[in-house]
Amino acid sequence: MQLLVAMIVICVIAFGTWSIVTNQNIWPRSEALQKALTTMCYQKLSDRSIVASVILNNFIETRWSASMWSGVYWGCTFASALLSALAALTLKLESFIRSEEAKKDMAAVFSIAAALLITISTSGDFQRKWQANRIAAAELEKVGYEFLEANGDQARSYLAKVGNILLRRQMAIVGGTENDKLLSEPEAAAGKDQKQ
Repeated sequence: MQLLVAMIVICVIAFGTWSIVTNQNIWPRSEALQKALTTMCYQKLSDRSIVASVILNNFIETRWSASMWSGVYWGCTFASALLSALAALTLKLESFIRSEEAKKDMAAVFSIAAALLITISTSGDFQRKWQANRIAAAELEKVGYEFLEANGDQARSYLAKVGNILLRRQMAIVGGTENDKLLSEPEAAAGKDQKQ
């Protein structure tokens, strides 16, 4: 019975985290920029509408990715903390669970689940992915406002900015010392990418 309660608690935590992550697309995010760029996207087919579409689509993608990885990272972190606390609480409770064997089993299940969540989150580098996407979304938002301020003049010049942002995003996600060095020198990173 107690093992069943432990499994239900773990399932509720997993379902809660999953539902938060999957329903983040309905949360409002930078709607003003999206409306302004959408208006420009639907103008007659031109460099301005194409570049507005590129900026908008990449902005939406990076915001969604940032939200998703943030939800996964913080979901794992908070669920792990909750499961660790439940493991300790299970061992301490006297009136709720009377069987010492059941207490130990439930505490072990909670502890194992907490350790697995932290291990998966850490080895999956979810925090790095969340931060890389968050920074890229902020940079794309800035480029979007610059594009709107210039009324789309010299539209193609913004493509290089978008490309550099996306390259830095991918390199930040991958990580590593060589990539970290290139991140501090975006022009070097763009040159390396062109050589390949």
